[in-house]
Amino acid sequence: MLRIFFIGSGRLNQNLAHAFLNTDVEMVGVHSQTEQHAQVFSEKFGMPLFIDLTSIPADCDVYFLGVSDNAISEVSALLNVKGVVVHCSGLLAINVLDPKNHRGVFWPIQSLNKDLYADFSQVPICIEASDEINLRILESLADRITRKARFISTKQRQTLHLSAVMANNFSNHLFVLAKDYLHQHNLNFQDLMPLIQETFRKITIMDPALVQTGPAARNDVNTMLLHEEMLRNNQELLKIYKTMSESIRIKHST
Repeated sequence: MLRIFFIGSGRLNQNLAHAFLNTDVEMVGVHSQTEQHAQVFSEKFGMPLFIDLTSIPADCDVYFLGVSDNAISEVSALLNVKGVVVHCSGLLAINVLDPKNHRGVFWPIQSLNKDLYADFSQVPICIEASDEINLRILESLADRITRKARFISTKQRQTLHLSAVMANNFSNHLFVLAKDYLHQHNLNFQDLMPLIQETFRKITIMDPALVQTGPAARNDVNTMLLHEEMLRNNQELLKIYKTMSESIRIKHST
């Protein structure tokens, strides 16, 4: 049985705690700078609350630092424990963690929400550790919740993180802009949902480049000019439309 401890009570640790609920992993406790949040976390997942960071047990196998990237180095420096201290950042190197402890990385490639827990069974989890023994501990832990544990270097993880931002955050922002534009014209974003769902279905079985359609992909200049005219009073959206269309046109002209 592996024993884990959560430092931080935000959406990352909440999703991890939910994923480990039905496994043989023992969730020993939680600490958070915001005691009220930690109390809610403690009650929700049935584990003790530790108000003082210096009082947390030192004999857990893994300590999850579910804190902001800016706080990881500082918080890890305050810990003096026997287990592996891991951060869950897609961007930061393993050496931001204080070297006096065993160090690791446990990064799920997934967008996480505190109100809608992720199903980790198909989520790739990128793991890295300061030595082979700790790597095997993290692999064993990841195997409890996913079929897709990955041994990934810092450079590879950073590349995946940047790609994830483009694929997920950028595409979702386009959904936000599309919904706002439709709302301004008293139209319903839900009418686009079948189109969006079909696009995402296709890219799970096809190369995304082969799924691309639209006026830019076929170099339909007249349609693009009409669209640009429709957006003449929305310079932000017009700029994005032109940039994306040009990128698509170049990609599909090669």
